[in-house]
Amino acid sequence: MVRIEGEKVILRSVDSSDIDTLLLWENSQNEPLYGVYEEQYGRDDVAQFVENQQRYSIAETEQLRLMICSHGGERLGCVDLTEYDGEKAFVSILIVGLYNRRKGFAENALRLLVDYAKSLGLQTLCACILPENLPSKNLFEKVGFERGNDNLFMLFL
Repeated sequence: MVRIEGEKVILRSVDSSDIDTLLLWENSQNEPLYGVYEEQYGRDDVAQFVENQQRYSIAETEQLRLMICSHGGERLGCVDLTEYDGEKAFVSILIVGLYNRRKGFAENALRLLVDYAKSLGLQTLCACILPENLPSKNLFEKVGFERGNDNLFMLFL
């Protein structure tokens, strides 16, 4: 189980108490985790995802989701490592609610994730960011990611 405390946020492994929250986020039309998908996830799908996250390592699932929480325990969002191959992984981050944005939560979470990725032995982190998502582009550049081709941002660890 992962638990990393930062100045503004705590990153922690997902657990069964997160199922309903993740279900809401996954199916949200306003703040979907990975863009706009037509597919809606069921509670059983999300429960299975959480169980797999608890049972298997990132090397086995090629993915890791960590909840971003306030020091008071409020779920602020999540951050993922996906397409993990032992050397590189893709990063995505979600801070839920406009009221939680522009407070440094995403930057603190991303910096904590970068440090954690180094501890896993990763050499490269990548992020695909839509052209119109200027706040995300600015965030990733602030943390040290460099623009590559198209919508790809990379950080060499």
